[in-house]
Amino acid sequence: MMFKRLKFGFCGSGKFAAKCLSLIAEKTKPEWVITNAPRPSGRGLLLQNTPVFCKAEELGIKTRTTSKLSSDNETLEWIKSDLPDLILVIDFGHMIKEPLLSMAPLGCINIHPSMLPAYRGSAPVQRAIMDGLKETGVTIFRLDEGMDSGPILAQIPVVINDEDDTNSLLLKTCIAGCEKLLEYLLEIPLEKWTFTPQNDEDASFAPKIEKIEGKIDWEDSSMNILNKIRALGVAPGTYCEHDGKRLRVHCAKPVERCGSPGQLIEIDGCFPIIACRDGSLKLIHLQPECKKIQNADEWLRGCRMKVGDILQ
Repeated sequence: MMFKRLKFGFCGSGKFAAKCLSLIAEKTKPEWVITNAPRPSGRGLLLQNTPVFCKAEELGIKTRTTSKLSSDNETLEWIKSDLPDLILVIDFGHMIKEPLLSMAPLGCINIHPSMLPAYRGSAPVQRAIMDGLKETGVTIFRLDEGMDSGPILAQIPVVINDEDDTNSLLLKTCIAGCEKLLEYLLEIPLEKWTFTPQNDEDASFAPKIEKIEGKIDWEDSSMNILNKIRALGVAPGTYCEHDGKRLRVHCAKPVERCGSPGQLIEIDGCFPIIACRDGSLKLIHLQPECKKIQNADEWLRGCRMKVGDILQ
């Protein structure tokens, strides 16, 4: 029996969406891509295209930009003029409303990196790592007017290894989600697509990460601090203070030592060991204020911090 190729559009903006677009396009390309309009970025505030725009251009896919899709009537009419069977909306940064929600026959389909209804919101991967989870997942679901609350098409569990950080876990969920989505787009007939409503009573939330959340409190446990570094070390950054200046911590390892929280209690192979409420952390990669990332032993030689000194 011949399988009808489903036509789909793609709405997305960020790095997660760009990676999804790249993986999906290896097997089947969208009819078009819609992404955010260029925005000022960097010290020079030069206009910069989204990662999805750059990827779509590389792939030779017809692309359109918008600042606010819900009120962009020209773009909505443009979609109607080339209406696909469904619209993928991934890492887009827009609230999707009617008429777009139900414009395509199969609606708007999303890949969300959590096992919904757990971790609804914009930072599910970071929150899962911060909470010390050993397993998360990815959910393919149809958007409705709520936040990540629509009916579920498929879910795939994803293991969180001890060495995973936000970047590696996002990649794992991206790959798992795209592989399953491609099964539906290319192999599973529509009559076997089953959408299951979410149970709102089981919902938990993963709100946007605020910069202040990256501040390290050495009165916390070593594992909680380590999980924070894994989750937020790349962005927005995890940090403490030394001599009144910000010191970012990019990588650390747990060690079984005890001491006064924040205190340099030992130097192991030229690397500093800082005590926490329980346990300690061996600092591996650091970034002093206004400087590049460096090994912690190099930083220690330059800052002249000694055993007994305190990080704030």
